Amino acid sequence: MNTEARHRISGDALRTALEGLLGKPVQTLQRRFCAYSSSYTLENIDVTLARGQKLRLVLKDVSPPSVLTTAQQVRPRFLYNPARESEVYQTLLNPARHGTARCVGAVNSPHLEWHWIFLERVDGFLLWQVGDLAQWDAAARWLAAFHTEHAGRKGHRSENLLKYDADFFAVWMERAEKFLKNLRVTNLKKFTRLASRYDRVVARLAAMPTTLIHGEFYPSNVIVRPGAAAQTICAVDWEVAGIGPGALDLAALTAGQWSESEKRRFVTAYHGALNSRDPGSVEDLLEAVELCQLHLSVQMLGWAEDWSPPDNHTQNWLGTALRLADKLGI
Repeated sequence: MNTEARHRISGDALRTALEGLLGKPVQTLQRRFCAYSSSYTLENIDVTLARGQKLRLVLKDVSPPSVLTTAQQVRPRFLYNPARESEVYQTLLNPARHGTARCVGAVNSPHLEWHWIFLERVDGFLLWQVGDLAQWDAAARWLAAFHTEHAGRKGHRSENLLKYDADFFAVWMERAEKFLKNLRVTNLKKFTRLASRYDRVVARLAAMPTTLIHGEFYPSNVIVRPGAAAQTICAVDWEVAGIGPGALDLAALTAGQWSESEKRRFVTAYHGALNSRDPGSVEDLLEAVELCQLHLSVQMLGWAEDWSPPDNHTQNWLGTALRLADKLGI
């Protein structure tokens, strides 16, 4: 359990909120912290209603005071919007069609700094824990279907969604260059050379077709349901959802120590599931994914000053960025 966790929401406030959302009196309520809390406090909530009806829920407290200390220190403030994720769950995701968690409801009270999301609890394994590559293929195909459905919708007329545009892509290189200079890392000259040419990368990223994207479609944000259910893939943690290149989600999914043949396999699975008149070639998609992986590496380098990811997520982001830049001729 995360040692930072504290019950910020009183039991009475929690019960009142649930009864208002469910329209039924709550007979019993049990709560415990979720071990997977990362940015915000997560609680598993077991609710018993009249006639013994039971609900297994997750409470995600996305209120500003709920941001865990580590996240406050490292996540850039311009990424925060406590209304974003609840809007995505309530207006853009369809559990029956997308396999996402059902949203029971949300509490949004800015003057009290209450922003709570109540979701069904989904059982399964995180994708990174699954060795069966067929499930990774399934995740890639899920992405393709989701991106196809939302392709061309510029912003969904919502100010809450992030805009993955030229300004967004450029800011990460500015941050990364500043932080690396302060750290005096090796290969700084090579990175400075990449920075001087990064406008080319920004232009190519900004020119890619846009869709609704998850924004952090890493294997740690994908639950694989057990069994032979028709919909086994469940994407969670839509905190940085927005409008941007679909290849960015595919880049996150395929980041890491995959071989070239394995990466091609997942990209091919995605490409084959695109419902588009002109999906382009697999080679073009592979190049787009690598451009996005270059961006993701720069983004990690520009995440926060003097920050490094946990040991189980450690990756040589600087080396990856320079390798991809060389491969892409930048």
